[in-house]
Amino acid sequence: MERAHLFWLLCLLSAPLSAESVSSFASVDAAGFAPFGGLDSDHNGYVSRVEARIATGLHDVFDAADANNDGLLDRNEYSSARSAVKVRQ
Repeated sequence: MERAHLFWLLCLLSAPLSAESVSSFASVDAAGFAPFGGLDSDHNGYVSRVEARIATGLHDVFDAADANNDGLLDRNEYSSARSAVKVRQ
């Protein structure tokens, strides 16, 4: 893994969680999905693969939901992922 990627990964993993983020994790649905804002811990408008690890249902469909293959899910891609998992159940 490149040093820059490792650096950012460590930054994300060591970032403190806000009270808002922690409370939104408590509202995970039956498919294992938290509200988008609860997963977007750096508030950049996207859910990264690292941030997605928290949502168990998202991990399995991340690649399929990432329509533009940029390694990030925007709100629309995240919504599509939730819908896909709910249809499977």
